[in-house]
Amino acid sequence: MSRAYINALTFIKYFFHRARPDSYRLIVISGYSFPSGHAMNAFAVYGIITFLLWHRIPSHLGRMILILISSGLIIIIGASRIYLGVHYPSDIIGGYFASGFWLSCAIWFFQRYKEKQSQRKRLSD
Repeated sequence: MSRAYINALTFIKYFFHRARPDSYRLIVISGYSFPSGHAMNAFAVYGIITFLLWHRIPSHLGRMILILISSGLIIIIGASRIYLGVHYPSDIIGGYFASGFWLSCAIWFFQRYKEKQSQRKRLSD
């Protein structure tokens, strides 16, 4: 993950100062709870992998499998954080939304860059 992404996660955690659940924990972990860094990272990594592979998979079935696998992994990682007792469900959802926003911005900038690159190539030909 990029330094800016990690800094944004740290900033959000310190901004909200939300304590972790204390009633049921299978593992001991320190730091603030909201948003879930694991949920954010899973959404960002599997989201960007899905975006990059989408155009390389020609069939509709292949794309559906890609979406199902990526979504499944993202959901399982989020659910595991709740199961372990280190996050509330809202921490996971907040992580998904924060990472979804970051991913949307990254894809938008990437698409814009590729369009400008394509325009420059057409003008030079």
